[in-house]
Amino acid sequence: MTNLMDKVLDRLVPRATAAADTSYYQNCGACSYFEAAQAVGHWQKLCHIVGGTTGCTGCIYFDVGCA
Repeated sequence: MTNLMDKVLDRLVPRATAAADTSYYQNCGACSYFEAAQAVGHWQKLCHIVGGTTGCTGCIYFDVGCA
């Protein structure tokens, strides 16, 4: 009975793929000084991968530190 239910479930629900949606921050350039924050760090943009397509915001986030 369990085997039959597994087969029915396989037909109704698509299998998961390895291409999961994700988000990440990407540095926009070299480490620099940001006067308003009085800190050294990187300007960053937020990027998303959705359904195999990548898109990014502008360089609007500031991350303190130059690691």
